[in-house]
Amino acid sequence: PVITMDSDAPNSKRLFFVGTDNYNAGVLGGNLASKLLNNKGNVVVFRLPNQTNQNDRLSGYQAAFSTHTEIKVSQIIDLQDQPDISGYAYDKTKGFLDSKTKVDAFVCLESRSCGGVADAVNRAGMAGKIVIIAMDTDSETLDWMQKGVTSATIAQKPFTMAYYGAKLLGDIHLHAPSPLINNWAEVANAPLPTFVDTGTFIVDKAGVAAFMQQNKAAAGNQ
Repeated sequence: PVITMDSDAPNSKRLFFVGTDNYNAGVLGGNLASKLLNNKGNVVVFRLPNQTNQNDRLSGYQAAFSTHTEIKVSQIIDLQDQPDISGYAYDKTKGFLDSKTKVDAFVCLESRSCGGVADAVNRAGMAGKIVIIAMDTDSETLDWMQKGVTSATIAQKPFTMAYYGAKLLGDIHLHAPSPLINNWAEVANAPLPTFVDTGTFIVDKAGVAAFMQQNKAAAGNQ
């Protein structure tokens, strides 16, 4: 018996998935970007198109933008599985800025590209003038946010995924439903869920210091 955490395999025979609802994460980011753009502007998106989670995030952003007719996703950049995604994103961003292409916001649907985006924006002297929405809370993203370059990031809850996933797996071990493997998605009185959403939240420039302190305190208590 298998469950999935963080990255799903929905077409497998896994019992259920514990992780982020990536569509909702995109909606959260899209609504934030709309607010920071005052509901108008050109947006460039960076993504890995062969990853379902990022396609779901993009759909969420597009749904959020659909209610703001003056916001346009002008380009979606395929990161092409580059070994150095940050460097590739830097070059692409620099190309936009050097060509004077009108870009009001950069959105990164995965964690590694926004470091390069922020670096290019900062070197161009555009820090604080272009909205940058990142994904996840890696150290580089938080560093650029503290410097006032990255506007905000959409944070996932990997600790919660692992902690709650382990608890659920333990419960299945101790109290196994019968039959253990079934198509629970189509059973009204299913003893197990098919998807447990652990949630996402926004970390912005105003809250990044408190977020980092909270993480430091939590690490000290483990």
